[in-house]
Amino acid sequence: MRTLAFALAAALHVAPAAAQYPALGDAPTELPAGAVPLTFHGSRYYYSAGAWYQQVVAGFVVVRPPAGIAVAQLPPDYSVLNVGGTPLFRANDVYYAAAPGGYRVEPAPHAGWYYCDSMRGYYPAVSQCAEGWSVLPATPPQLR
Repeated sequence: MRTLAFALAAALHVAPAAAQYPALGDAPTELPAGAVPLTFHGSRYYYSAGAWYQQVVAGFVVVRPPAGIAVAQLPPDYSVLNVGGTPLFRANDVYYAAAPGGYRVEPAPHAGWYYCDSMRGYYPAVSQCAEGWSVLPATPPQLR
């Protein structure tokens, strides 16, 4: 049963998003127009519509943002995941939480069962959840 929970969690994490993002490691020579520069713990990042970049000698490279860095707006295409009653917003396999002045990058949540209250069902039997998914522990509590 635990294997099934991890398989369900993995399926949700790799579900394709509506937007097309550059792959990690891609190396464009120029940033997209309107990319926003951000400095976090002494390192410079650039953010553009859900993609994150850092400068290298020959241009830029697509990177995964560090947890804690914040942006003013969410990417255009995102899904909502409720973890312990807190909504996380997922886009381009990056998780964001509401923070003062915008949205902060968060570590990926732990694996579990994804449940939709309004549909009374689990992912993938239920493919969409209007209010966002609730994450239930992958290991059930001990029976007494």
